[in-house]
Formats: sequence, structure tokens, C-alpha cells
Amino acid sequence: MNPHQPETDGAHADELVAYLDGELDAQATAEVERRLSDDAEYRQRLRQYQQAWDLLDHLPYAEADEQFARSTVEMVALRTTDDVERDRAATNLRRGLSIAGWVGACLAAAVVGYTLLNNHLSAPDRALLGDLPVIESIDLYMHVESVEFLRTLDREGLFVEEAVGDSVEDSAEEVQNAQ
Repeated sequence: MNPHQPETDGAHADELVAYLDGELDAQATAEVERRLSDDAEYRQRLRQYQQAWDLLDHLPYAEADEQFARSTVEMVALRTTDDVERDRAATNLRRGLSIAGWVGACLAAAVVGYTLLNNHLSAPDRALLGDLPVIESIDLYMHVESVEFLRTLDREGLFVEEAVGDSVEDSAEEVQNAQ
């Protein structure tokens, strides 16, 4: 073909082949015939396609034997089996990843839930733990008449010594003696 021909040659070739095969509808057939009457180059291309078409009739006809048909069917069956196996493996992988994702999400939710619940439920216990020195000495503090008295003892350094290393019982004795 001439490199200067328009890019529509491929479309014209398809159109001419369809015309030779009798595959065009009435309107398209009329359009091709109108163009054939007007365009000499278009007629020349049709003649070339017609000659190639006629030469195909002179080629020897090869008949496929039963072995060829069987091997072709076997190849198709093998390819189909491979495709099914590949699809099954992909489905199993997606299913496995989905299950792993759900298990991971459930574990993450369980860890977050445990942490939040543990923090919520242990908050009163932490408050009691902070008050443990007072709770241990509650019997001693019950004999104290006022909180102001305890503040006075604190200002005099009685509780600071307890923090340094005195035992609670020694501090309790000092509280009783101070009364």
C-alpha cells in the first residue's frame, strides 16, 4: 500500500472484505457500489481482494483427522482445568485473607475492649491503693478529733518521717501520744 494513503484504508479494507463476503446491509452495500462506480482506486483494491479471495479456492483442503480433534479437545480441557485451578487458588487466597482480616480485627477489638474495661474497672482499686497508708491506719485516725489536728502533725513533720522510713505503727503511737 502507498504510505500516502489515508488512515481509513484499514476501514475500507474491512468494508470491501465484508462486501465480498456479502455481510453488509442494503444501505452499506449501496454505498460501496456507489463508491466503486466513482473511485478507480477503490475498484482496484476490490479487484485485488477478489483475486486473493479466488486464489484461496485453489489451495488444497486439509481435513483434520480424529487425532487432531482429540488433541485439540485435550488441550482445551487442560487449559480449562488450569484456569479452574488458578481461579480456585485465587478464591481460596481471597477467602484466607478475608478470614485473617476478620480474625485480626476481632483480636484488635478484644485487646482494645480488655484495655478499656480493665482501666475502667481498676480505677477504684487504684484510688484505694493511693489511700492505702490511710486505710492501714484508719483505726488510729478514728481516735483523732479533727482534721486540723492531723494537719498540725503534718506541719510538724510527723508524716514526713513516716515517708522517710518510720513504720506506720510508730507513727500511730506518735499520733496517740500527741492526743
